[in-house]
Amino acid sequence: MDKSIPLSTIARGKVIGKTLIKIGANHTKGSIRKMLASNHTHQSIHEQTHEDTAKIIIEALGELKGVSVKIAQQVMLALPFLPQSYQGEISKSFNAIPPINRALIRKIVKQELERYPEEVFERFESTPFGSASLGQVHKGEYWGKTVALKVQYPGIATTITTDMGMVKFMLQRFAKGQNVDHLIEEINQRLFEEVDYTYEAKNLMFFKNNLVHPNIVIPEFYPELSTSKLLGCSYVQGQTFGEFLQSNPTQEERNHYAQILFDTFFISLYRLKAIHADPNPGNFIFMENAQLGLIDFGCIKYVDETFLVRYNALHLSLIDGVEEDTIVRQYAELKMIDFGDVETMRNFYREIIQPLDSIYIGVLRGERYDFGTSYSFSKKGFETILEVQKKQTHSVHKFNQEYLFLNRTLLGYYTIFEQLGAQIDTRSAKTLMRAFQGENHG
Repeated sequence: MDKSIPLSTIARGKVIGKTLIKIGANHTKGSIRKMLASNHTHQSIHEQTHEDTAKIIIEALGELKGVSVKIAQQVMLALPFLPQSYQGEISKSFNAIPPINRALIRKIVKQELERYPEEVFERFESTPFGSASLGQVHKGEYWGKTVALKVQYPGIATTITTDMGMVKFMLQRFAKGQNVDHLIEEINQRLFEEVDYTYEAKNLMFFKNNLVHPNIVIPEFYPELSTSKLLGCSYVQGQTFGEFLQSNPTQEERNHYAQILFDTFFISLYRLKAIHADPNPGNFIFMENAQLGLIDFGCIKYVDETFLVRYNALHLSLIDGVEEDTIVRQYAELKMIDFGDVETMRNFYREIIQPLDSIYIGVLRGERYDFGTSYSFSKKGFETILEVQKKQTHSVHKFNQEYLFLNRTLLGYYTIFEQLGAQIDTRSAKTLMRAFQGENHG
């Protein structure tokens, strides 16, 4: 890996310290500009200060590289109350990690498998064909079969604690007094899972053995090529999302692949109680014979069954249009509303929670939903979550994070459907929901 990338605590600490000084200076500059400016320009100065601070953070992420980029992704998922300018700048850093050079790749494989790549594989491509969770992916020939070997960036795991310290300090400044400790802990947990490829291997095998869908292809796992820092799988041949769109697919083809993803989300949620929680287009391979490859199992969300029973009951109530007080009570049981007097709960629901209803239910109310004519749906959805959390700045940390996580993941899938301009049949999803309710109330 590039020698300029700091791996030691001291080296990374210097970057972090320099960054915090820059942030402080930038906010001081913004405050002075406000003092000297007229009132009507205060908002634009405030926004510019945030944007400049975001750029400082991104520069630090670019210098730190490695796990910092993944932290940025996790922050965007878990903490949407950050200003939009931060999220926009953070998103630019997702591909900021440089590739590992050939010599270091050979060294890592030797350390992990006790043999060099040319001794393990009949053919091994030292140039990666893709990036992955905190690593990069190489193609090789193994016993006559094409395989994909995911190689983790060296030194990644040792940087998590240091980098999360910087992130926590920064977030406390921008979270307007909210308690971010439990959210930071959630990010920490996801990161330590993702730097252990044995955990991802378990996720892959869980889905391989339990997800039943005729058009979904999940790679074969090669345990003899895998360690905590290497993951060996069969290579899934097909088009990337971008290549598929560029091939000018028919409406029928667009609908077909979107339907696979839609149905798979609900099958996973209600039958497996686990979802592929990284709806990145790069994780889907558009294959021949109308099949879809599902790859990268580093970010899997296992869902608590008690929560899922309540979550499902609420959304069926919303679909069926039951009376408001029942909806309010169900939200309270999900810890989205504090129990109290009826009128206070109703008012909180109407002002803060009700806008969230349409995010999930808008798609499911009818038998079909046309994302080709509703291409701003996911954008409005993310903005709604953001607006709700801004309105209730002192209660966001009380909101059920599992609820918000599931809905944000689903919105990620909806963004893909919009790009496809797809039409979705929602009946299979509702059949699963009602079957699940029957099983848990029977």
